[in-house]
Amino acid sequence: MLANTNNQTDLLPIVIEGQTFKPNEDGMWNLNEIAKTLNVREPGQWRNAVQAALIKDANLHVSHGNGTLATEEGAIAYAMWVSTDFYLMVIRAFIAMRNSAVRELRHKDALLDANMPKATTLDMKARGAGLTWTEACRVAGIQQPRLALEFLAKGTMFVHVCDDFGSRTGQIRPKQQGFSSGAFVAISSDFGNREGWRVKPRGLDWLRANTETINVGVAEAKAAQAKAKKAAQASRVDRWGRACKEAQL
Repeated sequence: MLANTNNQTDLLPIVIEGQTFKPNEDGMWNLNEIAKTLNVREPGQWRNAVQAALIKDANLHVSHGNGTLATEEGAIAYAMWVSTDFYLMVIRAFIAMRNSAVRELRHKDALLDANMPKATTLDMKARGAGLTWTEACRVAGIQQPRLALEFLAKGTMFVHVCDDFGSRTGQIRPKQQGFSSGAFVAISSDFGNREGWRVKPRGLDWLRANTETINVGVAEAKAAQAKAKKAAQASRVDRWGRACKEAQL
């Protein structure tokens, strides 16, 4: 059996009692030919609510010249009417598909239940004191927090912290507009809060919206760095093509 399709060339044959039946070029099965091949009841003897519903929905077409033609749905319904084996096969396939879908849904629900307490805790923390940069990156799906921060420092939202002499201290923090907008909040650097700031819900939303851009940017920066390092190592050779001592260290 196949799922419904509008492309008639995608229709597969239907196998009934070991016999294979294919649709015609219009995607229709001739039920009279099926009955003759299987030596079963003719479609003209088919009189029940299923047959009536199929005719109403244009899945059965009775023609005096060509007999009864059926769509895939109609052909399968007719096969279930004339063949007990086919009828049971359809039932068992449905049960297997249903049970598989239920098991998958239960598995997803279990994963959701397992992660809900953690998500709820982080959400409450974001609304309260705010999330650390690492926590915010984990929630947003940003893969490498430290490298992500360095990438963002090249943009318009973050900046390198400099001392009184204009030298970088190694720290990176949001620009003032990030604090003013409520995306980030300044916090004491005591008690392990090394960054001196945290991410609020608005900042977390911004990170989620830019996760792909940040992850791609980090990956490209790492690739460029590796390429530059390889080129530098390749250039450290003597006139005989041997690696210099500096390159060997």
